[in-house]
Amino acid sequence: MKLSERFKALSGKKGFGFVVLGLIAGILLLIIPNAEATADEDIGITQTLSSEYCASLEEKAKRLILSLPNVKSCEVFITLESGYSFVYATDQRVNETEHGKETEKNIVLAGNGSGEEPILIKESMPAVAGVAVVCTGADYQTQYRIIELMCALFDIKSNRISVQT
Repeated sequence: MKLSERFKALSGKKGFGFVVLGLIAGILLLIIPNAEATADEDIGITQTLSSEYCASLEEKAKRLILSLPNVKSCEVFITLESGYSFVYATDQRVNETEHGKETEKNIVLAGNGSGEEPILIKESMPAVAGVAVVCTGADYQTQYRIIELMCALFDIKSNRISVQT
C-alpha cells in the first residue's frame, strides 16, 4: 500500500484532524521556544547572585583584615570582572553543504517533575577584578600585609589592589 493511499485511509477516520492539529502544535512549540523570557530571568538571577557573591567576599576580606594588628576599622570594596558563567550540555551536528560545513548546536534538556531544564555541566564563579580597602590605624607595613593577603586570597596582581588609610 502506497503512502498516499494510507493517508487517504487514515484521513477518513473520525478525529484524525485533531491528531494532525495536535502534532503541528507540538512541533511549533518545540521549534519556537520562549527564549526572551528565559534570557531576561537568567540575567536578573545572575545579577542577584553576583551582587550577593561580591558582598560575601567583601565581608570575608573585611574580617580577615580586621584580624591584623594595628587595624582598628576598615571597609572593603570589590569589583568583579563579570557575572557567573554557565556551561550547558549541547548536542552538536555538523552538516556539510556546498558552501562548507555548518555546525548546529542544541542545548540538551532533561525532564524533572515540573518540566524540562537544561543540563548544567559547569558553573564558574565571577573573577575578582580589583579590591579597594580603606582602613584606619594601619601603618606602611600593615598596608603591605593587606596587599599580600588580597593577592593570595583573590589570585590577582598587586596593581589591582589599593589600600588607603
